[in-house]
Amino acid sequence: MASPNQALDQASILSLRSFVAVVETQSFAAAARQLRVAPSTVTKHVQLIEEAAKVPLVHRTTRRTSVTEVGKRLYEHCLAILGHIDSASMEIGAEKQIVGHLRVRTPPSFAGGLLGRRLHEFMIANPAISIDVNVTSDIEDLIRDRIDVAIALSEEPQSKVPHFWLASCGLALCAAPDYLARHGAPARPEDLYQHDCLTSRFSDLAVTWKLGREGIWQSINPQFKLLSDNGELLRQACLGGAGVSAFYEFHVQEDLRSGRLVCVLPEFELPPRDIFAIIPDKKLIRPQAKVFIDFVRRLLEEPMSGCSPGKREPSARKARLGSV
Repeated sequence: MASPNQALDQASILSLRSFVAVVETQSFAAAARQLRVAPSTVTKHVQLIEEAAKVPLVHRTTRRTSVTEVGKRLYEHCLAILGHIDSASMEIGAEKQIVGHLRVRTPPSFAGGLLGRRLHEFMIANPAISIDVNVTSDIEDLIRDRIDVAIALSEEPQSKVPHFWLASCGLALCAAPDYLARHGAPARPEDLYQHDCLTSRFSDLAVTWKLGREGIWQSINPQFKLLSDNGELLRQACLGGAGVSAFYEFHVQEDLRSGRLVCVLPEFELPPRDIFAIIPDKKLIRPQAKVFIDFVRRLLEEPMSGCSPGKREPSARKARLGSV
């Protein structure tokens, strides 16, 4: 009879991948599609682990599959084990492609303004990776939600959260040509007090716009006509001629290129915001997460259409944070 320490000796790597896939998809059929094997194969491997552990790891009903408390704990260990295996495979060249599932969390503006338009490039370059993209600005509980990479904008995350600096992104103060035709273009920052302004709720931009020229900065506190926690809603309202708003350059670069939006006070700039990649554990970064972070960094290194007068360089500290 095998000792408790030998209970999982008969489990293969595919057994661990099958169990992880079932937990992440909450479906044996979906796990089989993700791993490109028959559903019976996934069932066999999960049952093998359950029989070896002598405890149920997942609850199955005709409607749903859920993980048990013991299964949740085993899932975390399996992720670490598979992370080491994938990393070793990459180093020795045993695997030509990175295989597995990737869970990404991204703010709506980043998803709609940049990632959504370019994600197909990542998928074509990494055909063996399946992706689950969760669109929200919330970066809490990455481990609970099984998130591999979260993109954070504006503020540096808390020091205890493992993160990498990706880029410094400019803000574009802009409006639709129709709005400016009806209201006139502001000539000075103070003129914004006479304009309809739109802004993001729950951010530092919700109260004050800081504009600078030649190193001299001034703060403007307009009466905002529209506030929202959804950047895409603000962009659509701005495109429709609702007023003046500040956006990340990646969010409106296509609108600026096409002329659907134009820069307001182009000789002034707004302080740039930083973009970070957050991961649950810096010591066990999964290969899927690493290639995704590298992909996003390359996207952000491309020139963008914006309203900022000059190019910003990262500080030495932030540049060091950039390597994964």
